[in-house]
Amino acid sequence: MKKLLVGLETGATGLLALAAALLTVSESVLRYIAPTKLPDWGAEVTIYLVGWAVMLSASRLIRDRMHVNVEMLSERMTPGLQKGLQIFACLFGVAVSTCIAFAGWQMVDFALLLGERSDSSIRFPMWAYYSAIPVGFGLCSATYFWQLGCLLLKRKD
Repeated sequence: MKKLLVGLETGATGLLALAAALLTVSESVLRYIAPTKLPDWGAEVTIYLVGWAVMLSASRLIRDRMHVNVEMLSERMTPGLQKGLQIFACLFGVAVSTCIAFAGWQMVDFALLLGERSDSSIRFPMWAYYSAIPVGFGLCSATYFWQLGCLLLKRKD
């Protein structure tokens, strides 16, 4: 199950980044070939795609332990203190990620309440863009929680 979820997350991130790159390149070419045909929404949609890709990839960085870490300090500690620090980091990560996911959910709810839309001709519903925050940080919280469970149960992730 974990492999499937990681594959879906990686695939979605890759597709979003690829779509953003293709849109950017096509806009650049169109700017020189037919500037009058250039849509007013290209840069906006690129930002939405990249935003979602970044939010989806954050949990992968946590899972692969590629996030910010003070290794110089932890390497000098005893194994017991290292484990304690890892448990604290996971608890702190769960708390912070959950708070940001909750605040993101409130932002999505507020955008829905206001019916907020983008200024371009596509009138993109902003709640769909804002929802990357609760989804991304929800995944981060779940990843930290998973790591915490593995630490406490003495299992490899």
